[in-house]
Amino acid sequence: MRIQGWCAALLLAVISVPSYSQIQRTSIPIRDAVDKALKKTLLTGENARPFHIRMVVSEPENPQSPYQGTVEEWWVSADQWRREVTAKSGMRQTIVVSDGKKTEKDEGDYFPLWLRRFVDAVFDPLPDAAAWRNAGVTIGQITMPNGAKSDPCARAESKIGTGDRATAAFSNVCFDSEGRFKFVGSPRFAMEFHDYHGFGKKQAARQYIGDPEPGTKLVGNVTVLEDCAKATTPSTFSPICANDDRFRSVSVSPSQLERLTADAIPVTWPPVRSGNLRGRLAMYLSIDSEGQVREAWPLNSDNAGLEDPARDQVMKWRVKPPKDEVGNPVQIDGGLGFSFETVIGKPLPVLSDAEARALAIKIVEPQFPAGTMKRGRRYRIRIAVDERGKVAGGGAGDTEIDGTEMMPGPCVFWAIMALFKWEFRPYMVDGKPQYFYAEIVFDGK
Repeated sequence: MRIQGWCAALLLAVISVPSYSQIQRTSIPIRDAVDKALKKTLLTGENARPFHIRMVVSEPENPQSPYQGTVEEWWVSADQWRREVTAKSGMRQTIVVSDGKKTEKDEGDYFPLWLRRFVDAVFDPLPDAAAWRNAGVTIGQITMPNGAKSDPCARAESKIGTGDRATAAFSNVCFDSEGRFKFVGSPRFAMEFHDYHGFGKKQAARQYIGDPEPGTKLVGNVTVLEDCAKATTPSTFSPICANDDRFRSVSVSPSQLERLTADAIPVTWPPVRSGNLRGRLAMYLSIDSEGQVREAWPLNSDNAGLEDPARDQVMKWRVKPPKDEVGNPVQIDGGLGFSFETVIGKPLPVLSDAEARALAIKIVEPQFPAGTMKRGRRYRIRIAVDERGKVAGGGAGDTEIDGTEMMPGPCVFWAIMALFKWEFRPYMVDGKPQYFYAEIVFDGK
């Protein structure tokens, strides 16, 4: 999530740079963009056609991943629909709304937040639509001389944590050239929308991609989207002989989560190999009705090297079982901020351009807009590569390299988009794969 949010924020920075010749700019109010996108894509919105949809969620790069599930719904109207959600863990939720009356059967002890995000992506793609409508901002798009277009995006900032634990959090919404949702991100929800196809008067995404943390890519593929009449039987909308509510989830504020976790074992900050020694870190937690932390996803940090150690410790937390205002057990989720102080251990290696390219097994050349780089100049950009050879992040290179200069701001976005597609053989140290930095150099054209 952080990568997409960072890219969207960077894109806005690119939009704000001084104008180049023949660049075209357009802007519209965010309210109009949101209403247009929802009208086009919301399957249960205005001019909806009864449907049957099935989506399979998996982590394609890891066949043994626990992140596997299905989402299926038969929908006739707001007063008549059936939804079934299952997870590899054995969790299953069935909801039937018949003549406006809801019955529900929940099996298992926890509804995963990562799976809930895919449910929301299909049926509520912009969960905080009202807030975006009332933001009172405009969104802009630029068209470069070569015809390349930026995605119109809007960004909002909030805080996670209080006092010295407070850190910035960002929400983003981006639209494609047809005005449909392309990316929606917030601390609680983040999703990419791909492969739109027509369904009645709607445009429905057939693929959804979520990246809850660097290196974990979850994909939801729509395998069925058809007229509901083709898939229903007389019993499809029959009420369930149960009315569970164990999977009800409540989003809580950072201050509420701080109070709830006040007695948890404090995080111990290990030595780091690079980066800031003091700063803040934020995670998004999901806690089951028994008080056990079940998911902890990194949001941002002043030192990314501390995210995994912090997450490992927080995942062991058990707090007082959460209850709603009338005393019923509920799942809760929310953002939690931390302040850290640590010391430098063994520093991470920084590979040269030649060393990094020798490790590369896939290279995608960036397509820089004409006129943004000077011919004959050489520009550097730094990337971080994880133990599996996947690019985990990047930014303007900060190491002095003879004959190079830092990449111009307008080009960083295009370079990063290409570099995220690069792949490397693992960098081995003493027989073990090693996380590393690399300074990549591109020639001006």
